[in-house]
Amino acid sequence: MRLHLVVLLPLVLAACSSAQDSTDAGLGDAALGNDAATTNDSAVTNDASDANIDGGSGGGLAASPMFGFSESSTSPGSWPNVTYGMQRFWDSPPLQWPSINTAPGVFDFSNLDADLALAYTKGTLEGLYTLARTPPWATSAPTDSSCNYATASSGGGNGECDAPADLNADGSGTNATWKAWIAAIATHVNDPTYLQTHAHIRYWEAWNEPDTKAFWSGSIAQLARLVEDLNCIVTGRGVVHESGDGTATTCTASPIDATAQIVMPAAHALSSALVYGQNELYCTATPTGYELPCPNPPNAIAAAVDIVNFHMKPGSEVETVMKLYVSNIKGILQPAELAKPLWDGESQYSTYGFAAPYTDPDLAASYMPRFYLINWSVGISGNAWYSEAQAPTTVQPSTQQTYNWLVGSALTSPCAANGTVWSCTITKSAKPYLVMWDTAQTCSNGSCTTTSQAVPSQWSTYQDMTTASAPMTISGNAVSLGIKPVVLAE
Repeated sequence: MRLHLVVLLPLVLAACSSAQDSTDAGLGDAALGNDAATTNDSAVTNDASDANIDGGSGGGLAASPMFGFSESSTSPGSWPNVTYGMQRFWDSPPLQWPSINTAPGVFDFSNLDADLALAYTKGTLEGLYTLARTPPWATSAPTDSSCNYATASSGGGNGECDAPADLNADGSGTNATWKAWIAAIATHVNDPTYLQTHAHIRYWEAWNEPDTKAFWSGSIAQLARLVEDLNCIVTGRGVVHESGDGTATTCTASPIDATAQIVMPAAHALSSALVYGQNELYCTATPTGYELPCPNPPNAIAAAVDIVNFHMKPGSEVETVMKLYVSNIKGILQPAELAKPLWDGESQYSTYGFAAPYTDPDLAASYMPRFYLINWSVGISGNAWYSEAQAPTTVQPSTQQTYNWLVGSALTSPCAANGTVWSCTITKSAKPYLVMWDTAQTCSNGSCTTTSQAVPSQWSTYQDMTTASAPMTISGNAVSLGIKPVVLAE
């Protein structure tokens, strides 16, 4: 075990100061109660060579951050078989704060180092790190056993959902414990030599699901201070309201990573959780109880984040529920945040993975291209798919084929429905493709229903998008269309 003692932290901190499993119960299609809505060349087994893996501009859709994942175990033997551009670090012991920062000034990055090195070899070149879980030695509530992870095997203990002891309810205080943690991890993973062999943590999220009290029982003002100090230390940008009275101190820290992006601590996109998200950003929806006091100014978190982030797990009605989620979110955003990227920072079918009838292998396979195409169409630009471990075996190959088709592509017309038939067009390597599926169809026990669908004469072949299939010739300007998306080519 290698212990890393940080001795240069006061220089970074002074510049800034002077200046358990996810529990989103009730989400998904069961809670939303939506019915299926009605609204208005060769086999593709593409590799990632034409993809902009590291998330820059150009080259069509980038692998990161659209194709991200999160797993509890990312050892070499359990690494996903799918190509991903980004990894989210959450529920991934021993890679979280209390396992790394084991005592004041003591940091053991050896497990994180191993994982980021493995990610690099796998082509997963970017990371989203969620910084939450106050170590029991630093918590303001050392007897609080109501928090998640109190009995976790790695880094567990009381008070991990509470603010550090040096952060007051109104957001004032030194916040030195948090600042030392941020400076240590950000400095460690941004060493130029280190980045030659390790994935780059480009995205930083201060906390996980603060709308759930067992994850965060602090005030919104405290959460705002965490986000502001994170932004200042890592990026060198923004202001810090360290007095709790609205007085702003401009950040003067030298950026550890000028390319880094600060991600909103994700709330959920439904009912009371959505209201929490509104309060987190603006404190405009009458917060009560432990959420108070609000930050001063109330939009402190909104001003400090680069990316708006919610957790969305839409269930079987992915086409309509994702549209509802995004509509709900946009309804609470102010113009500045409407202009920022919108992410689904913890995506899945539902809270605990695939549920009936989508435990059927064919239905599960159909879900992956539909999920990503709909996300892309409604304006989601980043995803972290939460755990494939319990998914049907068809999910990984379907996700890989979806990746192969979409990375490097442009969405030339967003997915829309004509009755139950959904379609969208993409362009890849200067070639147009039409993607189609029919939500009225289903699969069961190895058999999938289809219907004959007329298509324009422009299209000459079609193939299953969920497998490494060979194209078939279109005869009579019609294709057999089911719930598994097919790709039509000229």
